[in-house]
Amino acid sequence: MAKTDENVGIAIAPLSSGKDFCLFSAEIKEGNKVGCHYHTAGEEVYSILSGEGIIYTAAVDDNGQIGETLSRKVSTGDNFTIDAGTAHQLKATSDLVLMFVCPPEHLNSDRIMLPCLVT
Repeated sequence: MAKTDENVGIAIAPLSSGKDFCLFSAEIKEGNKVGCHYHTAGEEVYSILSGEGIIYTAAVDDNGQIGETLSRKVSTGDNFTIDAGTAHQLKATSDLVLMFVCPPEHLNSDRIMLPCLVT
């Protein structure tokens, strides 16, 4: 039931939806990464179910300029939140399975794509 989201380059499966939030699962194969993007409103909460990766983040100012890129390793059992206005890109260093919660707009009307934060 997962559908490939061409904008970010991974398959996403909806698990539950509501008026203010949705729950999704996704799998990222080793070496692949989510396309870099940010949202103007709302948070995203991630939970790593299995595997390992690196989350890259950078603040985006009011003019769309990207600040310093930060990185952090993530692995099975890790949970983290991405705030609105934060560019983010997750790269799998092994096959990675995750769930994330976000407003429904994050998958359609509130997603601004950016150049990669990582090669």
